[in-house]
Amino acid sequence: MAVVKNQVKKRLAEGKIVASLNVSRLRTVEIPQIAKACGFQWIFIDLEHSTMDLDVAGQVCAASLPTGVSPIVRVPEGDTTRATRILDAGAQGVVFPHVENADEARRFVGACRYPPVGSRSLAYGGP
Repeated sequence: MAVVKNQVKKRLAEGKIVASLNVSRLRTVEIPQIAKACGFQWIFIDLEHSTMDLDVAGQVCAASLPTGVSPIVRVPEGDTTRATRILDAGAQGVVFPHVENADEARRFVGACRYPPVGSRSLAYGGP
């Protein structure tokens, strides 16, 4: 599988502005196409303040990758399991809300990074 570059990181590194479409109620894999057509570079999928489930969010993330629209997902407070699963589904970034200190931030980052930097397990499998 080809590596899909995170266009948000690239544009930010170039000093360019990035704009997002915030998603909490829409539940369709056409969201990334809509975002791209409207000129957005990324979509923000909110799993903390919506009833969207991980399956739908994962489908939207996977549908985003071929469009060049970067999917970034906010997970419920401290939910590292959901964070790693949504990364496996194609999210290019995760937001952990309500981080209170540097130790918490390091723990969350470590859970999302592969060894030797972090402790995230490797997802195997195909379609």
